[in-house]
Amino acid sequence: MDSGGGWCFDKASSFFLFRTAAFSVFSVGERTVIDHFDRKETCFCNPLYLLEYYLCKGYFAVGYIGYEFLRFTEDGITINVKKKGPLFPGFYFLFFEESKVSGGRIENLEGFSNQENEFQGRELRADIGFLSSVSKNMYLDMVRRAREYIARGDIYQVNLSRRFSLCVDKDPLSCFFSIYRVQPVPFGCYIDFGDFKLISGSMELFLRKKGSKIVTKPIKGTIRRGDTEESDDLLRAELINSEKERAENLMIVDLMRNDLSKICRYGTVRVNKLFDVESYSTLHQMVSEVEGELENGISIGDIIIKTFPPGSVTGAPKRRALEVIDELEPHLRGPYCGVLGIFFPNGDFVLSVGIRILALKGKEGIFWTGSGIVWDSDPVKEYEETVLKARFIKIALGIV
Repeated sequence: MDSGGGWCFDKASSFFLFRTAAFSVFSVGERTVIDHFDRKETCFCNPLYLLEYYLCKGYFAVGYIGYEFLRFTEDGITINVKKKGPLFPGFYFLFFEESKVSGGRIENLEGFSNQENEFQGRELRADIGFLSSVSKNMYLDMVRRAREYIARGDIYQVNLSRRFSLCVDKDPLSCFFSIYRVQPVPFGCYIDFGDFKLISGSMELFLRKKGSKIVTKPIKGTIRRGDTEESDDLLRAELINSEKERAENLMIVDLMRNDLSKICRYGTVRVNKLFDVESYSTLHQMVSEVEGELENGISIGDIIIKTFPPGSVTGAPKRRALEVIDELEPHLRGPYCGVLGIFFPNGDFVLSVGIRILALKGKEGIFWTGSGIVWDSDPVKEYEETVLKARFIKIALGIV
């Protein structure tokens, strides 16, 4: 595949293939760059407005909005300059002419199959082969401190993450196909930005806009798969009946209802599904669905500004949760907990939540996992959830 291209899957049934970008737009700090590949232009503006402009010109856009982009969407929120880790652009999109975009059905792609049974029962070993920005003891302390904020009434829920790095001696596109085969998901993607490649194994829909309709499907609530059909059914039932997981899911559903109410016509926001369970090769997840009818004339930029970053990977109330995350996490999140996806020239788009992200810079691989903390969270179990969520990458890269 040409540099400056990518694969994006939608609903785990169809795919889009993008070849040879016409140009890219990315931001670093307050500076936005339009890269025509033979020359660059720089401006100091919100790149969302450039996104809207080029969509109106008939281009497709593929890329991500990173977590630290919240400086453009949350007035007064800043990022601690002492945070560690590689610096990724806060906004990075490749733009394509229609002739460079194709698609089809995933089952027609050679080598794609659901190998769930092969991987479901494998033993999990914590953090082997990885370097982490947050050790087990550090994470346990982060959870305890978050619970102190909850006890004081500052927040009700907050998502805390760990960053990992590892050596990846494998072709990046092969990594993507391996990850997808291990855990087929609705919103997998592979994007080649040149300096780095981004792979997502996300199963969570942030926003899907189709005409005037907007839909979000927040995920909150996780449990591992069982080794046998009987144990798997019991674990699934445990997740469905867990008061903690249901309460955590409901908090985020209410947050997303509030976010959609900022961009939708009064009275149109509704919950379609509550506490559904979706099963993947390594875990079960609790999912709900909220939708609404957009206000007439609302722009793409306004939709993003009023809803970003995703509530399911921040917390509630969102603004205070963002401040707690900034205080407790020692690392930058980059593309993790941002959003990834496709914008179409007609104004429709599909954006997934930036979870199960693997960024590749040369032979260095970087990824993140996290868990949602509420008052009755057990710090050890929350740590174990971050290990569980790393399992699919371990299997795909042959580390288990």
